[in-house]
Amino acid sequence: MPFITDEELQDLKNQVDKAEESHKSAKYLSEKAVKDEKDNSRKFKIATIILGILALLGVAGTVYFMNFATADMVSQKDHKEKVGILENKVSELEGTLQNLSMNQELSTNDSDSAGSIEGELVYAVQIGAFEEKNLALYSDNFVNFKEIKSQGFNKYALGNFETLAEAKRFRRELVRLGFRNAFIGSYQNGKRIKIEEAW
Repeated sequence: MPFITDEELQDLKNQVDKAEESHKSAKYLSEKAVKDEKDNSRKFKIATIILGILALLGVAGTVYFMNFATADMVSQKDHKEKVGILENKVSELEGTLQNLSMNQELSTNDSDSAGSIEGELVYAVQIGAFEEKNLALYSDNFVNFKEIKSQGFNKYALGNFETLAEAKRFRRELVRLGFRNAFIGSYQNGKRIKIEEAW
């Protein structure tokens, strides 16, 4: 058997210690490299998530503003169309009122034969009832325009029709022009009476 001296044994021990230290150092460097790799990977994932969120916000913002601008343009277009429709309805109503006034003028020209409507039963189409609005200043300008004050309301009606059928035709025309709540009332001597009583 070979013989090992204390110096050789010490030298072997030092080599083992150096190898262990080298191994520990290599292990430490390896662990540090793995840890650095994980940190870099985590940072990359966070950066990717942040960029993804920013991209989504950018797309969402673009879509929102495109829809907002489009909706605004559409609402302006709808507004212009509605104004045009209302202007057409107003002009149609003005034409209907002119026809009524011409019919009234014709009937007043023939009034010698027709006589007065005092005491006669007439039908009119009520187009509105307001608590605060008063169109009395304008009523002198309209032929066949009635203002009835009743129970705190100013009620307005158009027409002097001899028959209920004539009043119904006129009401249908007013509803078509936009007066959806127009209804027929009967009057005698300037006072409202129930239609049932008129028969």
